[in-house]
Amino acid sequence: MVLNSLSFAAFFALFLVVLLLLPHKFRRAWLFFGNCAFYLSWERAAFLLILLSGMMVWAGGLAAEKYGKKRVFLILPVLWNVLLLGFFKYTGLLSSILHRIGIGSFGLAGWIAPLGISFYTLRCISYIAAVYRGTLAAERNPFSVITYVTFFPQIISGPIEAPERFFRELADFEHKPLRDFERISRGFLLFVWGLFQKLVLAERLAMITEYVYTDFMDFGFWEILIASLAYTLQIFCDFAGYSDMSRGIAAMMGFSTMRNFRRPYLAAGIKSFWRRWHISLTSWLTDHIYIPLGGSRKGLLRKYLNIMIVFLVSGMWHGSTLNFIFWGMLHAAYQIMEDLWNRTGRKLPGWLLRIITLAEVNFAWIFFNSGGLNRGIRIVRQMFSRFTLPVSWELGMIPGNWVVLLGGLSVLLIVDSLQEQGVSICKKTAAFPLPLRWFLFLALFWSVILLGIYGVGYDTGSFIYAQF
Repeated sequence: MVLNSLSFAAFFALFLVVLLLLPHKFRRAWLFFGNCAFYLSWERAAFLLILLSGMMVWAGGLAAEKYGKKRVFLILPVLWNVLLLGFFKYTGLLSSILHRIGIGSFGLAGWIAPLGISFYTLRCISYIAAVYRGTLAAERNPFSVITYVTFFPQIISGPIEAPERFFRELADFEHKPLRDFERISRGFLLFVWGLFQKLVLAERLAMITEYVYTDFMDFGFWEILIASLAYTLQIFCDFAGYSDMSRGIAAMMGFSTMRNFRRPYLAAGIKSFWRRWHISLTSWLTDHIYIPLGGSRKGLLRKYLNIMIVFLVSGMWHGSTLNFIFWGMLHAAYQIMEDLWNRTGRKLPGWLLRIITLAEVNFAWIFFNSGGLNRGIRIVRQMFSRFTLPVSWELGMIPGNWVVLLGGLSVLLIVDSLQEQGVSICKKTAAFPLPLRWFLFLALFWSVILLGIYGVGYDTGSFIYAQF
């Protein structure tokens, strides 16, 4: 039941209608039930694992408050969650490696990690760390903690909401008026905008990427460059689209959730890029790994080592194959080189910095999407071994799809450029006459319905970050 499916639309419509009609005192219980129902629709076998993770950090938080903030109450819940994540994401890899070298295997190579485990593991760690640091009071009610861990708009692909913010929102949720037409309409508009990015843009970009990457040996520099740029845009439209849909769903429910993207491809520098891309993960890694390791407080070499450790963890969090680790190390190298350049005191024009940053990010995405380090190296080698012009520029798409794609990307670029200049699209459209607002809204809605890419039986594609 992905967020862009008809089954989710039916589920959420029923959930929201009941929520709006319920008395205040039943809201939390209905939210808990909705979280459980959503997760069970995906992962019945793994449901007990997410409940157990939530119970572990709930008990650890209470123990830390009652018996003093001893490290054992922090370490045990964190260790449980890290080992659980490691078991499902890396024992299969270890098993296959042992099998290849003739030692044997654990019989786990085909196991699949439970839905959202990478995301809810970090949420669990955030909760117990916040209680231990004293920035959050331990919740007495275990269902509140499990509600945070399983919050269904964010369970598949985040954002990794900070517990302090979530529990403030949860406290307001119990009492605030939810029948607010303006808030619900803004949330729905945000949801449709995310759906536009996913179905109209990301799914078309995926057609180019898959067409070239599947048989990359048949192509040269220009085709692979176009495919790599298509993936750079695809993963943004896919992930940012999900994040906007998630924020829109939460807004309709009465929650104000964090933004996970802030126009990352307009960043002038790789450090700026990571302040704009997957903001919740960047914040989590900074707060829970970079700063505890010493950050930039213990000398230049230690700072660079800490950067490498953070991106190593980021790469491993994304996947268990070497291409993800290489992707992380590339970004660590980019950030270190940028810092060394900045220390010289020389300045580059902003437009040139943006081009360099986009080129660096685009190159790293090749390995991220390669399916393996060796295959990524082969794709790059093939790319720079043949510089002939493409036989065909269609690259797996008919001309009509190219027209829709380029038109949609133009709309996205205009919206992002205006927001980069501080123009609020929501505030601007709110000032329009009501008929014009509804015309724009319906134009966006019907563009998704009529121009979206669907599978058989409207079985739309899943989100890229759902696999992590």
